[in-house]
Amino acid sequence: MLDNNQLNSIGFRYVCDRLELLTPYGEELARHPHFYAEHELAALAGEQRNVCELRRAANERTAEVNELMRLLMPVKDIRRSIESLDIRTLTEVELFELKRFLLQLELLAPKLDALDLRLFDISIAALPKALDLIDPEGMRSPSFYVSDRLSDKLADIRRRRRKIDESIKREGLTEALSLKRTRLAAEEDEENHVVRTALSEKLRRYRDALLRNAESIGRLDFALGKARLANSLGAVTPEVGGEAFVMRGMTNPRIAQALEAKGRAFVPVTMRLEKGTAVITGANMGGKSVAIKTLALNAQLAMCGFPVFAEEVKLPCLDDVCLLSEDREDAMSGLSSFGGEMKAFDSILRDTVERRCVLVMLDEFARGTNPHEGAAIVRAAARLFNGRNNAYAVIATHFDGVARLARLHYQVAGLRNADPERLRASISAGGADTLAGFMDYGLYPVDRNEEPPRDAVTIIRALGVTAEFTDQIDI
Repeated sequence: MLDNNQLNSIGFRYVCDRLELLTPYGEELARHPHFYAEHELAALAGEQRNVCELRRAANERTAEVNELMRLLMPVKDIRRSIESLDIRTLTEVELFELKRFLLQLELLAPKLDALDLRLFDISIAALPKALDLIDPEGMRSPSFYVSDRLSDKLADIRRRRRKIDESIKREGLTEALSLKRTRLAAEEDEENHVVRTALSEKLRRYRDALLRNAESIGRLDFALGKARLANSLGAVTPEVGGEAFVMRGMTNPRIAQALEAKGRAFVPVTMRLEKGTAVITGANMGGKSVAIKTLALNAQLAMCGFPVFAEEVKLPCLDDVCLLSEDREDAMSGLSSFGGEMKAFDSILRDTVERRCVLVMLDEFARGTNPHEGAAIVRAAARLFNGRNNAYAVIATHFDGVARLARLHYQVAGLRNADPERLRASISAGGADTLAGFMDYGLYPVDRNEEPPRDAVTIIRALGVTAEFTDQIDI
């Protein structure tokens, strides 16, 4: 599974942070999105249906959805208090919060029902009998106090206390009156606790229903956040669970935003995968890492019940999404970045060997050692995954000889089609930043015998590095 740093690197956390969630229940689901397993495909389909239904409602019945959102905003997380009904007496503050929650259910339930949505495993139901227990006067005000109606003894104590207070106003505070008031206050506290205990016991029968409502509110909030983000960014519902693995026109919102800030546009990525190894080749700065991160992001989103940022996505049900990228160091064991990378790779191999279906992505694998050995190591990885019938492996590399072993070969064109003279003139006039304007970041299927493009020398010459050096480059 991807760790938090990897989820942040590929843009998954960026997407979660873009969700405009309204309740602590929804925020918790976004902090820990569920990765659906094969036996949960029905639940995944249900979550996709929820998002689709809410997308439609947000577009067609905007005012009603906005009202539903307004009612979600005051909801507080009171699950700890609800769960405590089994073991202890609730405090007055907890009973106040529980009353507020019950009042909010009275408002939310009819609003959600009025939208007439076909939602999976989301049902918000008012609990009027529970509310009557906590609000015996039926005032339905958001405040709370232990009502006199809940105890004749408590009502009598309060009546006598009021008489003492009236006497103090008339006669002043005497020692006798102070003693009486102190005793009555102690009696009131004791009876208040007795009443709250009895009330907590009566409310206990609604514990499970209250927790189901809290869960449904969280799932509604989370799905609505996904729906609104999908509407604003143009995401689509992926097909999960078939045999095809097709990712057409994928984008990555985090990277796209960064490029837009520089006046550049994200080039959509299209890939078709087969069991075994697919290789992405291309020169440095050509977009291989972007393609890997974009694939990782959309695969992770699909398996977590999100719409995906693409024109079309079909993928089998994945048991795991694994990514190995960037330098790794294990200072505690004294490993170099290369040693850390090999240790992480070994962990991936061992963890996925018995999985039914996994996606493994290696970005510039084995670049921390000499090119001769590095190429041999990457070729070994390509052979290994070709021999596994449970793995879709994607290896981004600039090493020669790897693509010939792949089932599929994709290549970032880079500067292949750029005019060298125009490139040199543009860099001379505008600096190295203009290089990006000549890069073709598109990912294209090519023959397995096609070697990686050699843009490094082109870039060196375009940057005007002295001919005394460039003439010595033997390629």
